Amino acid sequence: MKRICLISCALAAGLAPASVQAEPAILYVPTEAVTLRPTGEGVCGGMGGQVNSALGCSGVEAEVEEPAYADAANLTDALTTGLAAYDIAVTNTRPPEYISYTMLLASDEPGSKTNMSFTCAYGGINCNALKRNDIISTSGDTTNCITPEIVHSAMYAFGRISGLEGVTNPEDWMNYPPDYTVPPMGFMDVCNDRVNQFGFNDKGDQVELPLECTSVDHARCPDGMNGDPGQNSHQDLLMWYGEPVVDEDPPELTNIVPEDGTVLMPGDDLVLDVDIADADAVVGARWTIQSDAIMGEMFPEGILTQCTNDVCDFNWDDAAPLKPTDSDWMVSLVGLPAGDYAITLEAADYHGNVAEMVTINVSIMGDDPATSTGSGGAEAGNDETAGNATNSFTTGADGSGGSGDGGADGGADDDGAGGCSCTTDSAPGGFGFMLLGLMGLGVMRRRW
Repeated sequence: MKRICLISCALAAGLAPASVQAEPAILYVPTEAVTLRPTGEGVCGGMGGQVNSALGCSGVEAEVEEPAYADAANLTDALTTGLAAYDIAVTNTRPPEYISYTMLLASDEPGSKTNMSFTCAYGGINCNALKRNDIISTSGDTTNCITPEIVHSAMYAFGRISGLEGVTNPEDWMNYPPDYTVPPMGFMDVCNDRVNQFGFNDKGDQVELPLECTSVDHARCPDGMNGDPGQNSHQDLLMWYGEPVVDEDPPELTNIVPEDGTVLMPGDDLVLDVDIADADAVVGARWTIQSDAIMGEMFPEGILTQCTNDVCDFNWDDAAPLKPTDSDWMVSLVGLPAGDYAITLEAADYHGNVAEMVTINVSIMGDDPATSTGSGGAEAGNDETAGNATNSFTTGADGSGGSGDGGADGGADDDGAGGCSCTTDSAPGGFGFMLLGLMGLGVMRRRW
């Protein structure tokens, strides 16, 4: 069933979103070292500064290997128990990179001497749980957080990335500041007053920060302290994630276009399409197009990809943060040069089920030699450089946004991506590409 609305459909102030469709989530706890990369460099260079768990894009200053938590298995079991009321898959198996998931980098090592965190839990506040591909973490003692309990701090970090703020109830995982000597009972099904988190001004003085989310980001609660409607942690998580669902079947892929062995004539569009069915309301998918014919500066390995989770060359406009299963999965590529193309289609859902990969081979015939230009065999367009053709690749579109990993105790960081237009003349035989990122048609992100 297609997602029908999120925050944009909220009612007036004081009411929770009226027609939210809950969507499942994945919490990944690594059992082996993970590579973290600066958000503005390498494969993370096109992320617009956003954190992305699949690529390890984070706030680090240089690439680093983050070790796995030594007791990850027991931590995973505890988190699975604590989140059992919600449709959240806690796993030690890293999902495919085109699937959005939260990654927990757990540690009980003391924080740095300058670490002033009050929670020993880190991750940007994610009001309304919209961003699903963030990185959260925990640490040992800091200046203001003494002897943390790792399950408790991990739950607090996950609550933050799920849009929960600190509350006044010691029985709730979100009690702020956490009292790590008193184990909470869970995400409590009661309305609690939200509390202001602590921070520091430019003089180093401790101050109370403003509340970070609005009343429409929370399930409806009666007005509490100072007229604030408060927060029901349990109902909020149900609103965004839903109740647990048993799903052991991978996505079903039907009506796949083109058929294996398809031969296209010069000038024909290469249209890729599929119908996807799954018990999950959202799934992830990736089209990969590979050919020596497109090898050049833009695609040095001759590979062009379109997928969900902002990890490919192109995204769909409705793929951020999650793409509905019953979406239009079509990709149309115009003006491809003559050659042989190997196309793969991958899909997976949010309960760990991965569809069998589909492989398709397509050939695009060359023009009559008397009228062709360059090794690609495409007719010359309006390019001013003799011998170069201009070709447009029209794919899906993307609009992305979300929260970064923030500092100690989290901070909001919302940003979006727009379209781009990129050109290169470095393909074999002087063949020139022009990729157009047009609103509603396609957005490209370059990963180097």
